[in-house]
Amino acid sequence: MWSFFLQQDEPVSHGLPIAINMDIAPQLYQYQKKLPKTSGVYLFLDERKYPLYIGKSVNLRSRVASYLRNAKAQEERIQRMVHEARSLKFVETETELMALLLEDSLIKKYLPVYNIRQKQFRDYRYLQLSDDTYPRLITLEDPGKIQKHIYGPFRDRFFIQRLQEIFSRYLGFRSCAEANPIKSCIELDIGQCLGPCVLMEVQEAYAMASEQVAHFLEGEDPGVISKIEEEIRICIKDTRFEHAQRLRDDLIFCDAFFNRQRFNHRFRVEHLKIEAREEGSPGYLFENGALKEVVLRDGRLCKVGEQLDLFDLSIVKEDEPRFLLDRANLVYNWLKKNQSVVRYEFQD
Repeated sequence: MWSFFLQQDEPVSHGLPIAINMDIAPQLYQYQKKLPKTSGVYLFLDERKYPLYIGKSVNLRSRVASYLRNAKAQEERIQRMVHEARSLKFVETETELMALLLEDSLIKKYLPVYNIRQKQFRDYRYLQLSDDTYPRLITLEDPGKIQKHIYGPFRDRFFIQRLQEIFSRYLGFRSCAEANPIKSCIELDIGQCLGPCVLMEVQEAYAMASEQVAHFLEGEDPGVISKIEEEIRICIKDTRFEHAQRLRDDLIFCDAFFNRQRFNHRFRVEHLKIEAREEGSPGYLFENGALKEVVLRDGRLCKVGEQLDLFDLSIVKEDEPRFLLDRANLVYNWLKKNQSVVRYEFQD
């Protein structure tokens, strides 16, 4: 049952003085006592009723009580948040996953100053495969309304650098930043670029390498795994064990990447059905990234427009691909955590 409606105001800035009295507003304790012992999302609000912090829990009353009961034991960020809070709001949800998705959507909508996730979200990086004569990968901090050839989200530039190394080492894909390079570089000399800018005979091979990079970023192995495994066998035969270990690291990285990216890509373009392994547990249906319906523990069916109105993609700017990419990441992590109790399948 929805227990909350919040009108969006303009965000306010919150100064963080060096010394501050960490007293807690007495009314927060009264708000906390009224919270249900069910799953949902809670919001600490400032004096203007704007969210300072948004969180989720399987037991709202217990979780919020932990902030108030052990305030001085919390990290300074949380102490300051509780000190500034003047009221609480909550949304009661039927399932833990619904609480997780709602928390994520509300954090993206209101960008509370004390939520770490919104800062991490802003730090994510994305990749775009360019339309240059010799395609390259362009790193984007915010893809905006770009819809074509966008991949991610990736946690930081170092992860992207690792991807670039894999592409150069095993596919010969260029890592230079120029849109139209016209001279040779060291990457060609050491065999980590096909050199389409200076070698006319490799242009067809480079076009194929570009397609392989796109497949890789969508979670499809273009033959990289077999290349690495063959190199490992050669290294072990030649007793180059240190190099073989580095290759194993590449193998583990690629395998984990494929699993995640394959899921993220299909999540955006197909239907995802999540079912419980045992009867009496919730099930979910996503269509192109949007949660459309939930089968509750008692068999009741919730559809968008009933309890799920806040899960419509419109709340998170459906024309910005990073929101949908991040949601895919969130659902993937939840499924990994709960793989012993749920199973899923994609449907066209």
